[in-house]
Amino acid sequence: MPLLTVEDLTVTYRHHGTSVRAVDGISFTIGSGEILALVGESGSGKSSAALALAKLLPSPPAEVSGQVMMERVHPHTNIFGVGVNLLSASEEALRAIRGGKIAYVFQDPATSLNPVLTIGEQLREAIELHTGARGEEATRVVVEWLQRVGITSAKERLSAYPHEFSVGMQQRVCLAMAMATQPSLLIADEPTTALDVTIQVQILRLMRDLQRAFRLSVLLISHDLTVVERIAHRVAVMSQGKLVEIGPVAQVLGHPVHPCTKALLACRSAVALRRAGRADG
Repeated sequence: MPLLTVEDLTVTYRHHGTSVRAVDGISFTIGSGEILALVGESGSGKSSAALALAKLLPSPPAEVSGQVMMERVHPHTNIFGVGVNLLSASEEALRAIRGGKIAYVFQDPATSLNPVLTIGEQLREAIELHTGARGEEATRVVVEWLQRVGITSAKERLSAYPHEFSVGMQQRVCLAMAMATQPSLLIADEPTTALDVTIQVQILRLMRDLQRAFRLSVLLISHDLTVVERIAHRVAVMSQGKLVEIGPVAQVLGHPVHPCTKALLACRSAVALRRAGRADG
């Protein structure tokens, strides 16, 4: 049984009598322990779809319809039970899942972290809210997760503010915050775009290791097909709000069917040729 089943997800933005359908009736599943990559050109609807899954889009202007069914949402309290549509769940019920069973990591860690709170305060808040740990126990979990994602001298850095970390370290902190509550699903929206190539590789390797260690399900939003090849099991291609192709990574990228997929691959080839030309020069 899939961990997440999305059926006919539609996102329409309305403003002053004008409407734009950013996501147009897409359907897909994410299995337990699977990494599904959602790719497409800028403006294809990837991020709108990702935010809609946990009702994070402001309404208005966004109108969201369809079904997002998540299994085993909260095994201890059984808040949702089996096969309940998250899009029709109450705000109180959703608070238990946002950051708890579904965690997000976004493109720009600097805007994801609160600049006026220390790293320790921000991680402790998430842990206390979703795990019930308090005081020294919560601090122990914070330090453990900062160490796990590669933050050195973790205990001494709890009092540091986000601006005191590099962008790569900020993203590691965001990943620690997302993983500390041991979610079932991690949604990573362009998590390496703001990083240089060397740090990108480190963050991708860290995500892959965490996914394997915790049998985590991941929805990876990306336009970088090289990243997708390195980490994903399946890939879904979006174009103009529609899901146009989905399947195993080797099949979709090795034998593309839809023109949009072929165009994305052609763009990658063109970039590789330009880089090779600069290297030769």
